[in-house]
Amino acid sequence: MARKNVIIVVLALLLILSVFSSLHIYQQQQRVIDTQEDIIEQLTSVRSAGRAAIEAKQTFINVSEGVSCTNIVAVRTDNQFGVLGTVHVEIKNGTGNVLVNTNPFTDLTTQYSVREAVKVAEDYTNRDVTTKDISIYFDINGTLIGGPSAGAAIAAAAIAAMEGKTLKPDVVITGTIEKGGYIGQVGAVLEKVEAAEKNGMTLFLVPKGYKKLTYYEQKTKEYDIFGFTFVRSYYVPKEIDLGEHMKGKMEVEEVSTIEDVVAYMIL
Repeated sequence: MARKNVIIVVLALLLILSVFSSLHIYQQQQRVIDTQEDIIEQLTSVRSAGRAAIEAKQTFINVSEGVSCTNIVAVRTDNQFGVLGTVHVEIKNGTGNVLVNTNPFTDLTTQYSVREAVKVAEDYTNRDVTTKDISIYFDINGTLIGGPSAGAAIAAAAIAAMEGKTLKPDVVITGTIEKGGYIGQVGAVLEKVEAAEKNGMTLFLVPKGYKKLTYYEQKTKEYDIFGFTFVRSYYVPKEIDLGEHMKGKMEVEEVSTIEDVVAYMIL
């Protein structure tokens, strides 16, 4: 009889332990479930916020307003003279393509610069252009459009087209466009600034540090040797301040970012 009672007590204790163990396991699982539900709720909130931000970004200007034009300046490859032209940006319904008209011939560095300029414009305006096609074409007296120095001008024109704004007709810029909207270095600035002034521009924008230039002026010297005249050409470095050089004719200002460019170029 005593043995039977001991067995009953042991079984009762095992049952009690089993119940407490099951209850503990249940509580742990419930805490895990509660944690997972909190995580799912947070992820859902983040996803909803992200979707709302995307929808807000996709608000785009009317297509009829998606056209702009601005001045560009370049140097001809055949005679090294500066020439003034224009770049045109047109936005239409499409599938997110960036199209470059290659007549006149546009080299690969310029085509890459066009795409970088459009990306900078998209970031600056916070516009989504995945449902638009952006066409870029140049009108300039030259057989070849080469190099990235029109990048800043293209970015300004793209921003104006996306926002439905107008660019000032008497301003021109030379400068590459870099990631983050920074304005980068260029060459042949003196030839370009003189071409801009001759074509009626009132403001010429250059990258930071380019208002004062060092260029090489060609000199010649004649020598008479045994009755023969020899001419030697050589170059002398010369510093020029573009602001002073163009004083009374055209203003020259430096820009560092696309924000600076917009402030000077867009009405």
